[in-house]
Amino acid sequence: MRFTLSCLLFCGLLIFMFCMDQKKSRLLVSGHRGASDIAPENTLVAIMKCVEFGADFTELDVQETKDGQIILLHDDDLKRTTNDSGFIWDKTWADLQQVDAGGWKSPEYTGEPIPLLETVIDSVRGKIKLNIEIKINGHQEKLEERVVAIIEKKNFVNDCIITSFNLASIEKVKRLNSKLKVGLIFDKMPDYDIFSTDWELVSVHHKLVTQHFVEQAHQAGKAVHVWMVNEPELMKKMIAHQVDCIITNRPEILLDLLGSNY
Repeated sequence: MRFTLSCLLFCGLLIFMFCMDQKKSRLLVSGHRGASDIAPENTLVAIMKCVEFGADFTELDVQETKDGQIILLHDDDLKRTTNDSGFIWDKTWADLQQVDAGGWKSPEYTGEPIPLLETVIDSVRGKIKLNIEIKINGHQEKLEERVVAIIEKKNFVNDCIITSFNLASIEKVKRLNSKLKVGLIFDKMPDYDIFSTDWELVSVHHKLVTQHFVEQAHQAGKAVHVWMVNEPELMKKMIAHQVDCIITNRPEILLDLLGSNY
């Protein structure tokens, strides 16, 4: 009887340790503007590629049109990623519906539109989570309010995180809805204690990530999302540092790497 009980306790301990190890090693894979290495960034086709590959998240960039619509676009100007030009704040949603946001990447994507955030949420619900980066261009009027309103209307609070390079922006989002998880994006260390803030995560350039940095963040209860990680050797380095999420233009490469146990 005593031997049987000891065996059960030992087996239970092994199972617990295995589960804790699995939890600790669970790495989230995120696309960067979708699977942007192979598809046009910030388009629905690039985001659905992430779904197809099995990514956990994709990051995307949102801005505000002249008439207050929330769309996906990284740059202030349309020139680099569409067949049009001009600043986004001078364009209405009707203007953008005539724009090709895919042909610059490859002829096979010609005609791919600039999507609304609402359209993306409707398309990915239950398939992938979103890292919604708020892009501050100096001409926004109610960007945070409109983004939060869309998320609430779509009942998507638990399926996204909100990030920005702009501290005031993520603090505003947190005030608008305290249940939303937010994080500051940075590529150089801020001149204040980032670990004493009320953000749930930090989104940091890989050059700043060390084992010590990750440990500090985890001790402060913050997840570490790391970006610009596109090469396999760098992916391995970030995995070794036990970051929580890797943001990459090449989620398919990272997923293959994780599947192979390299």
